Amino acid sequence: MDFRQIFFDPQGRSSPRDFARGLIVLTGVMVAIQTLTVIAWPQVNVLQYALVFPYICVFAKRLHDAGQSAWLWLLFLAGWLVVNAVVGGILMQLMVPGAMELSTELVNAMLAPEGVDQAALSAKVEEFSRLSAVPNILSFLIASGLTGYVAYSLKSDPKPNRFGPPTTGSRSS
Repeated sequence: MDFRQIFFDPQGRSSPRDFARGLIVLTGVMVAIQTLTVIAWPQVNVLQYALVFPYICVFAKRLHDAGQSAWLWLLFLAGWLVVNAVVGGILMQLMVPGAMELSTELVNAMLAPEGVDQAALSAKVEEFSRLSAVPNILSFLIASGLTGYVAYSLKSDPKPNRFGPPTTGSRSS
């Protein structure tokens, strides 16, 4: 598997196997970034934006292998957002019952007309981030797994198509 070709070139096709490998690598890096954000430095969270293009490339190649336009990646993104939000909300309620109250306190503190005590607000944001870390990571993994499975399950085009020759190891079931 050529990492430069998989992660940084949206052209061409990718077999389900290469797609799965690429998605697993990207998901692992994303979980590491999320973990470092909570444990060490909140500023590390900015690194996740560097993964947007590699995610697009991985999904684009898989969609090309199925003979579809890479623009359909937007549907996968929308599905991921919905699943992540629903699962995240459920897990947050199950795993951290006090998180919603803390979230409400944060919103009220930011909207307070008398001004914001930055030190208190920063402490609450840090506490909320720490409390919501595990549910957020779990919901990310579940949403990524579901959308990845759907993309992995797409029927590969066994013949050359406008995106290139068939991939080796293609599933044409």
